[in-house]
Amino acid sequence: MPTPKPARTRPIALLVGLLGTVLALTAATLPTPTYTGLGWKALTSNGIYSLSPDPYEVVFADATARSKLSKYFVLPAAQVTRSVGVRVTVTTTLDTTPLGTCPPRHRIIVHYLHQPMGQPGMSQARPCYATGNGSAWGGHVLMDSEYWTTAAWFSTDPTVNEARRKDAVTHELGHILGLDHPNTDVDRDGTVEAGECVAKDWLKPIMCSPNRGVPLPTVKTTSGPVAYNVTEPGKFSKDFDLPGLRQLLANYTLRQG
Repeated sequence: MPTPKPARTRPIALLVGLLGTVLALTAATLPTPTYTGLGWKALTSNGIYSLSPDPYEVVFADATARSKLSKYFVLPAAQVTRSVGVRVTVTTTLDTTPLGTCPPRHRIIVHYLHQPMGQPGMSQARPCYATGNGSAWGGHVLMDSEYWTTAAWFSTDPTVNEARRKDAVTHELGHILGLDHPNTDVDRDGTVEAGECVAKDWLKPIMCSPNRGVPLPTVKTTSGPVAYNVTEPGKFSKDFDLPGLRQLLANYTLRQG
């Protein structure tokens, strides 16, 4: 039985190949259940300690949500399928399960709403968890329509603006799959602040709060990378978010032992 809590047949040869891929992807995970690491943190405050190896599906609350948001889930869904080993499929299915109710197992319902949290620019994930084993069940993603209906919501640069939309969608999907904000006291001043997260080549985890940890795009004047990455928008970071998801997948088996 799931509990809702807001957060923020295959050919044998193919099956063997997929299993081999999953083993390779999880080889670097820790051998004991682990809930935090460099640039990632499990959403244990919402009862999620692991990610199930069974497939998940993205569905939509209505036709508007489907037409507006479907394409934004394709990239992160494919990335989790390929790089974590958990199949996530973006469907055309409509599901009218109420917001206060958990959907069927491993179903992620996407909503397109104006200020779903009653505040400008705030989107929300409402993840559910399996009470029997603490794994990610599925839940509801509430995307603020203002990102699309208000011109230049994030930036006057159209490329950056679209990149920020993609990151926002992936960020909320990450919560549903069991990732929390990994903000930490990097400057050791005793306060964990917005955007304060570890980084590599100026790029922070997509789960850093706010999304990617950059309230506004900042371009470095040096010849190095820019502080805001517009070359791979909407992707979980390979250095932080993906290792966290792989550990959550490993936790599913480790917690059974």
